[in-house]
Amino acid sequence: MPGEVLGAPRRRTRSVCTVESAAGPTSERPEPRREEAVETLRYALNGFLSAIRADRAGQAGPVDVDAEGTRYRLLAALADELDLDNERLARVLGLSGSAVRDLLDVHGREGLVEAVRAGRGRGGSVVRLTPAGRRELYRLDALFRESWESAFADLPAEELRTAARVLSRLSGVLPAGR
Repeated sequence: MPGEVLGAPRRRTRSVCTVESAAGPTSERPEPRREEAVETLRYALNGFLSAIRADRAGQAGPVDVDAEGTRYRLLAALADELDLDNERLARVLGLSGSAVRDLLDVHGREGLVEAVRAGRGRGGSVVRLTPAGRRELYRLDALFRESWESAFADLPAEELRTAARVLSRLSGVLPAGR
């Protein structure tokens, strides 16, 4: 069945005791299908978070400066945040200062980024995208959008909107420090 999580755990049965009061309605257990759906969502989210942690652990090693994902992250960060120095850029990307210097050296030689003097008496220099860097970001963005589109081509638009709402709510469920 499309959208089904393979290997999802079977629903655990729990003993639920309901207490009736004369003043109000009886406590009811959530409908079983909804409870199973929430459990399946929780299971899928844990798998997704594990994949993200594994991806981040892989990034802790040497940075592949030629990888499209790394290039995209760098260019997107520079497009989103103006006037980043190397230290702030390293924090945004979650990389070491030396890895960021390596990235900037390679992408600077390719004409995608440039160092410019920081404005308003800040001293030092900041990194910015060049017009060629913006074109490369647009190219990579189109490539990634196409990849996402093909990954979800079999799902109706309403299911995608529902998934987006669910993910938005999940950000409120996850502890901020995790």
